[in-house]
Amino acid sequence: ARALADASDWQRQGLGLSVAINVSMDSLRDLDFPERIAAEVRRAAFNPAQLVLELTESRLPPNPVVLLDTLTRLRLKRYALSIDDFGTGYSTLAQLRDIPFDELKIDRGFVQRAHADPARGAILAASLGMARQLGLRTVAEGIEDADDWQHVQRLGCDLVQGYHIARPMPPALDARLALLTRT
Repeated sequence: ARALADASDWQRQGLGLSVAINVSMDSLRDLDFPERIAAEVRRAAFNPAQLVLELTESRLPPNPVVLLDTLTRLRLKRYALSIDDFGTGYSTLAQLRDIPFDELKIDRGFVQRAHADPARGAILAASLGMARQLGLRTVAEGIEDADDWQHVQRLGCDLVQGYHIARPMPPALDARLALLTRT
């Protein structure tokens, strides 16, 4: 609720920012969860198309059939689904095929120093290429310096997050956040 209220404030200030919220597997097992999210989105007067719900890969069950009903209803409500920390869990590529994800967040372990480490570089490039072929937006986690940022830009990554871009900050907008959203 707090994240949606803050993001709604940003929208009223003219910033078309999306907000990503981590979701627990317990929440996804609750068939009422999509309706509770919808109620919070309405209460915050937030654009549902700008809400991204992040599921951590290591928490995804090997057989997601139980969760598919909830995930499908969330997608029907126009919420984007993101697989977070991709590459660190025990998921299979079948989950990318079977779960209606919109976004692939590549774990920092495959992003940081990928420009200097052939194994990391190969995994990063392959993950980005696979995501493109599946029509998924990509996010590189852990961008801590200009070399990492330039490398993921060359590889065509859509979005980045990390201290090189900005450190965590309070929700009140300042000039730096406004500048970041326009670059």
